Amino acid sequence: METERARAPRWRPVPADDVPIHAVVRYRDRGRLVAGTTVDVLDTPGRPALIVRTEDGQHHVAPRAIPLEMQVG
Repeated sequence: METERARAPRWRPVPADDVPIHAVVRYRDRGRLVAGTTVDVLDTPGRPALIVRTEDGQHHVAPRAIPLEMQVG
């Protein structure tokens, strides 16, 4: 019988425009890694800003100019 191995999550760079609600994302903000689920989008001039809820229940606004990574697979 073959057992399933736990794989580390894979991440890919993605523009904020392409991130769906409820996607798992991560980004660096002021030297700190923020990872969580997107729960809303703020329409801001030029590019949307994502609201991300972390595991501890806090909400963060991903800065518009920050590179994002989305979990895939």
